[in-house]
Amino acid sequence: MYERRAIDEVEPREIDGIEPRLRAIGYELRPKEMRPGVWEYEEGESNNRHRHEQQEELYVVLSGHFEMEVEEDRLDLETGDVVVVEPDAWRRLTAREESRILVIGAPNVKDDGVVEDER
Repeated sequence: MYERRAIDEVEPREIDGIEPRLRAIGYELRPKEMRPGVWEYEEGESNNRHRHEQQEELYVVLSGHFEMEVEEDRLDLETGDVVVVEPDAWRRLTAREESRILVIGAPNVKDDGVVEDER
C-alpha cells in the first residue's frame, strides 16, 4: 500500500566515476513508475553532463545552492527551487556550497542515462 523512510535513514553510497553521494531512496522504497534519489554534493562537486533516452527528471533542491546547465542555459537554483528536464536535454549540476537535491526520473528505466563522454 505504501512505504516510508526518512532520507537520513538511507545509507549514502559512493558510485565509481560520480562525485556526489547518492541516498538511493528508490532502492529502499521500490517504486514501479519512477526512480527517486537524493544526491549530496560537497561545494564545487559536479555530476556528469548527461541526458536520458526515456526518463524525464524532476529536480527539487532540498538544501544549498546549485548552478544547473541545461543545454546552453545556466540556471541558479536555491533551496525550494524545482526544475523538470526533458529526456534528451543535456544537463549538469554543480554545487556552489554543500547541497542536497532530490531527483526523480520517470519512467523507471534502468541504465537510461547517456554520459557526454560516451557519445
